[in-house]
Amino acid sequence: MKLKDRIVDSWWRLRRWFESVRWRHVARQIIDFIGRIMHKILFEWLMPKKYRGIKKKEIFQIIFLSDTPAGKKFDIWLLVLIVANILLLLIDSLTGTTSTMTHGANRHIGYWVFKILEWGFTLIFTFEYYLRVYCLKRPLKYAFSFWGIIDFLSIFPAYLSLLFPTTQALTVLRLLRVMRIFRIFRLERFQNEAHHLMAALRASFIKILIFMLFVLVAAVILGTMMYSFENEKNPAFDNVLSGVYWAVVTITTVGYGDVAPVTVGGRFLAVLVMLLGYSIIAVPTGIVAGETINEYRRPRKSRRLQELEKDFEDEESEAIKN
Repeated sequence: MKLKDRIVDSWWRLRRWFESVRWRHVARQIIDFIGRIMHKILFEWLMPKKYRGIKKKEIFQIIFLSDTPAGKKFDIWLLVLIVANILLLLIDSLTGTTSTMTHGANRHIGYWVFKILEWGFTLIFTFEYYLRVYCLKRPLKYAFSFWGIIDFLSIFPAYLSLLFPTTQALTVLRLLRVMRIFRIFRLERFQNEAHHLMAALRASFIKILIFMLFVLVAAVILGTMMYSFENEKNPAFDNVLSGVYWAVVTITTVGYGDVAPVTVGGRFLAVLVMLLGYSIIAVPTGIVAGETINEYRRPRKSRRLQELEKDFEDEESEAIKN
């Protein structure tokens, strides 16, 4: 058999094997295996003996309910850890202690102290995320909720940094979790304002998306027109993408100035695009402002907000039954 035929035959065998694997089952097994390891480490090694027999109901009350003494204490300590972790990240960025350029003999004691502290915070937040998933009957609903996604994004960059070191700075996303302060200290007015704002943004999303699609089409057309004016006389417009880049920068009124027209036709088109940019910026602002006014005029909570609160109440009741 020729080498080419062998390669083709091996390729088809590999493809048939890949298609025959039940990847969903494999992923479930991997997640279950990781969960068992984390459960053993957390409940058999790290937790004090008096907490090793804690029930899911008790974990839920501590983690998700801030109206109990234990729950409030847990949330306050969590906020302290988050702020301490962000301060550590900022100090590291200023001093360059764990910079990717630091290697070999240049790694002094400060490097290892910062690394140990960083991974200590990461492990704490990882186990905390696991407990949040563990104590719920339907963990996927939490995992894909607003707070669940934020909690996941707060720990994922640290593990991603093992492959891409520069993503370590993305752990600053943990700062988003500080928004729980509104729930912890019962700042109901701020919570209501946040609900109104989120409802207005959801109502505006489709309109803004359609408008941005129109802006993207306009940028491509205007950029292509500018390319046709400037291509022969201006080396900065060497392709259509350069024209589109100029159109986006000009429409958004950013105006870097690194690409500028030199022909009469190009400058005339630039004036039109500049004037167009002011009206384009005002449209999304008007859409959001209008939806915000409509939201405040509604006498009762929006249906979406009622559904979210009902889902949380259902999760709470199910967890307590467990």
